[in-house]
Amino acid sequence: MKNWVKELLTNLDDLTDEKTKQSILEKCGTKCPFSHMPDTKLLKLRNEAKTEQEFLNKLCEIWRLRKENNQYFVVFDQCYCPLVNKDTKNASKTMCYCTLGSLKHKFKISLGRDIEVEMQKTVLSGDEECKFEIKIKV
Repeated sequence: MKNWVKELLTNLDDLTDEKTKQSILEKCGTKCPFSHMPDTKLLKLRNEAKTEQEFLNKLCEIWRLRKENNQYFVVFDQCYCPLVNKDTKNASKTMCYCTLGSLKHKFKISLGRDIEVEMQKTVLSGDEECKFEIKIKV
């Protein structure tokens, strides 16, 4: 399966433009079966919180959400995607758009509105960590 995924990503990289790759993988990310924060758990936490801020504070405590200078970031210390993380040196950074889509989905369902997410760093691009800015207007 991992060889198939690698081949798929190589073909996407070779045959499509960046915008198309991003669109395809973001849509796949909304259905990611490997999420560290399943939708059901996320919604349970949101329903238990009295306010949006209380919910975000809880996510900062138990998940990979960080608040820095009134901005929110999801930070991963390594690539956790089981489809590529065993061979990150040869993995396509296109796969990171899947995580981008997953994060957009998670914040949309938990906050009830579209949330812009910006991919700032990824391990598959050669960075030490993956860092996504979650642009929440509170």
